[in-house]
Amino acid sequence: MGVLNKVYLKFPETFWDEDIQTISYMGEELGEWSDWLSFAPFTGEPVLMAFHGGDKGFALEDLSDDDIHKGAMNALRMMFGDDIPEPEGMLVTRWGKDPFAFGAYSHIPPFASGADYDALFEPVDDVLFFAGEATWREYPSTVHGAYLSGVAAAEEM
Repeated sequence: MGVLNKVYLKFPETFWDEDIQTISYMGEELGEWSDWLSFAPFTGEPVLMAFHGGDKGFALEDLSDDDIHKGAMNALRMMFGDDIPEPEGMLVTRWGKDPFAFGAYSHIPPFASGADYDALFEPVDDVLFFAGEATWREYPSTVHGAYLSGVAAAEEM
């Protein structure tokens, strides 16, 4: 089982290149604050999202929002300088503590293949249809994979 937690920070303005979609950072701790997505190219909003997966994703869940804020801003200040603004808002996922998810997302274990995603998508007797990120080979473990599988399942019906 894995967990992928995210930290969303909304700023008063974009202080990074608005055309850049992803930002990578190699800090002192491997895997901490290393993967970022900018919403600016897609929505025009000054929002950055940091990904924390695996052990780092689980560890994030035990931190206070204040500690998460400090960690994120320390990383961003290392990348962009001390003059960047404070965020107007922050949202933190804690999927490992969610009683309906427990941090789970699909993955291909040893001796499995992408065909397993296809098998999970197959309807049963043309009356029971399945959708979700675990049924979509092209974009597994993602929200857009879940969405696309839902569209495909609706078309199958």
